[in-house]
Amino acid sequence: MWFIIGREGDPVNINKSFKEFAIERFTRIKPDENSLFNDKTVVIQEFPKQSRLMCIKKCIFYDSTCQFFQFTNTSKCTIYSSFKRENLNDIKDVFMRKKKLPRIYFLNGSFLERTQLDNLFNVSNLSLNKISLIGPFAFVNSNKTTILDLSYNNLTIIYSKSFYGMFNLKTLNLTANQISLLESDAFKDLSKLAFLDLGNNSLRYLDENIFDNLQELKNINLEFNQIELIEKYTFKNLIKLENIFLNNNYLKFLGLFFHNLTSFLYLDVSFNQIRFVHNDTFRSLKNLKTILISYNQITEINSETFKGATNLKKLDMKLNKIERIDTQFIINFPLLEDLDLSQSNLSFIESDFFKGFVNLKNLILYKSNINRIDLNSLKNLKFLYLSDNKINFFSQNLSSLVSLHLTFNPLGNLTYPLINVPNSILETLSISHCKLTNIDFDILRNFTKLKTLGIAGTLMKLKNDTFDGFKSLKTVFINLNETERFKFLYPNINFQ
Repeated sequence: MWFIIGREGDPVNINKSFKEFAIERFTRIKPDENSLFNDKTVVIQEFPKQSRLMCIKKCIFYDSTCQFFQFTNTSKCTIYSSFKRENLNDIKDVFMRKKKLPRIYFLNGSFLERTQLDNLFNVSNLSLNKISLIGPFAFVNSNKTTILDLSYNNLTIIYSKSFYGMFNLKTLNLTANQISLLESDAFKDLSKLAFLDLGNNSLRYLDENIFDNLQELKNINLEFNQIELIEKYTFKNLIKLENIFLNNNYLKFLGLFFHNLTSFLYLDVSFNQIRFVHNDTFRSLKNLKTILISYNQITEINSETFKGATNLKKLDMKLNKIERIDTQFIINFPLLEDLDLSQSNLSFIESDFFKGFVNLKNLILYKSNINRIDLNSLKNLKFLYLSDNKINFFSQNLSSLVSLHLTFNPLGNLTYPLINVPNSILETLSISHCKLTNIDFDILRNFTKLKTLGIAGTLMKLKNDTFDGFKSLKTVFINLNETERFKFLYPNINFQ
């Protein structure tokens, strides 16, 4: 139903000068109408009118405040500024005004017109406003805005053209809404966007085209959603992309999600339900430096699992269900510096499994059911965490080691050098709760750089001169009933 409306709101002769009139269109709403986005029905006015045409005239009189009207067979006209979809079951003969000004809607039924959004500041904070909908073209004149914060609102869908006009936007924060759907070209117009935060929403699916045209994008945060499915090559041709956060989702596998990401450095997919990693997932990610894939359900690592990530420096795989690791696994990581395989059952690995990780600096293997381990080839290793294993003997040639944690291992007697190199630079040693009945403290005194020593839970009586001769010792963890005695004897050492 089309009408040409004069400046005063009267229907006019179509033959008059077209410049003086505006075209209005009203459409009867069907019960399955998908164009209604309001969270609340708001009535502006109800009054008697003799015809539907007069009801339309009244709607025009209210300008853009009137978005819907109803004209019943009892000649009653009702003007609405917003209309809730569920109300269609009870109300008939409702017409929607098609020539609507773009708006931002709020949960209470109020809204901001486009004119109120024009000329936003460079940094625009609209967080914590209970915003429920951003209509298409709402920001059409906001081309100066570089940072837009819409976090902690009530958005559920991001529509196409919602951000049209924000051609200089660099940071978009949509975290902590209720977003469950992104139209496939929702961000297409944001060609300068560098930081996109969609964390803490309700997304389940990522379309393969959702990030197209975002050539300046550096950081994507999708953590704490419900993502189960990501289309093939969803993250593609984003040549400046450095970081992707997909942690705390519902991913079951890590597939071919990434392609041609020449600047990609950091991937977090921890706290998912990943059981399987495709052999080609990392094939083209040669610049990737960090992979966090902990707290998943991976059972096997084969020689191809991470192939392609040749410059990887950190791999965190703790708390998976690993049952098998291929012995050729190491060849994919010639530069690896930080490895965490904690809380996996590694009883099956050979003692010399780690001999090829020559650049490793930080190795974390606590609660891994390890009996024996040979780390003598790790000349660059600085930090070693082996707590809560089954190791009863440990002596290694680790000349660069600074921190060693052997807590809760059945060492029993310590009468041999733990670090079998001259001039060790060890600063922290934790051997608490290792069922120690005998410690040769002269061996520990050879650690001239030692600052922190943990020997709580030992089964032996400590002598008053136990800590004589330690050149750098600052902090000691001992049995609680011994602390006061040694605080008095060694006031310059902190006993805990």
